[in-house]
Amino acid sequence: MERYTLLLVDDEEEVVQILMKKISWEKIGFSVIGHANNGVKALEMVEEYQPDVVITDIKMPYMDGMELAKRIKAGYPDIKILFFTGFDEFEYAREAIHLEVEEYILKPVDPAEFKNVMKKIVEDLDSEKKEESRKAAEVSFFKEYVLNAIVNGAGIEEVERRARDCYDLDFLN
Repeated sequence: MERYTLLLVDDEEEVVQILMKKISWEKIGFSVIGHANNGVKALEMVEEYQPDVVITDIKMPYMDGMELAKRIKAGYPDIKILFFTGFDEFEYAREAIHLEVEEYILKPVDPAEFKNVMKKIVEDLDSEKKEESRKAAEVSFFKEYVLNAIVNGAGIEEVERRARDCYDLDFLN
């Protein structure tokens, strides 16, 4: 099983400790790289470690979770963000949708429900990794094909014609 990295962000130390102790992160595919108690520290950790997933509260000192999510999405769009918050306000949920965060989980949460959410995130990450691998293999094959055709004397028109049979190359025009 692939292991993904996770950053916990909450200004309530008790919440962080509960999450660390109550969830068997390794069993569901995560390695917790650390935790931050505010958005500023979290953003520094994101820049340093580039975790796969950030679970953050919304209301925190210095930089709230919404601003943190905006900055993460702007600089690291592949990082998955989950809000884990006690604020059941429509405006927060609407902003979370706008930011395209993966989940908006209200505290307190049922541990089984939380694990299911995290397993879904792992499935999404696994699927993205497979798609990245497939695309990389396709690009590698295409490069090899083009080089092979050129080495064997095919002109650029012939290479382009053959490639068009496999790929949409309209961007070349």
